[in-house]
Amino acid sequence: MAPRAPLLHRSRPGAPAERFRVRLDEHHLALTRTALDRGRNYRTTKDPRGSDAYLETRARFLASLGRLAAFEEASTSLMVCRFNTQLAAHSDDLTRQYFVLRSVIGRHGQEPRPVDESGWRRLDYFATQLGRLEGIADALSIAGRNVRLFPLPALPWLQLT
Repeated sequence: MAPRAPLLHRSRPGAPAERFRVRLDEHHLALTRTALDRGRNYRTTKDPRGSDAYLETRARFLASLGRLAAFEEASTSLMVCRFNTQLAAHSDDLTRQYFVLRSVIGRHGQEPRPVDESGWRRLDYFATQLGRLEGIADALSIAGRNVRLFPLPALPWLQLT
């Protein structure tokens, strides 16, 4: 007789906690696929190094990595919640982190940079931070908070669409 697959004992399939975990897992899988696709596009690009298309591909890849990392971090803190009060407390903490990061990005985007600083490092930093901001917003939207209602501050350094 062939061995059987292990049984996973979970809560009821329609339970809110189980649906929440399924939504987190599905979104994590989608973000992972996006990061893998953008990484593949970045590694195989034929654009000359330093061109606008190359920098845009690189920034999109770094933003997807930042988004995935921030979503993983936020979702692990939300996944351990067993009660709505715990979920609300963790969501409050993530909301504070979101707005702190949002203000840091806006503040650093407004200040002038020295001429000798590499433009690539600055672009890499901001692309990653914007990705982190989106990853936290993704986790919060699954948890029931819509922080995307607050638009980003004016960022003069952001040239990518």
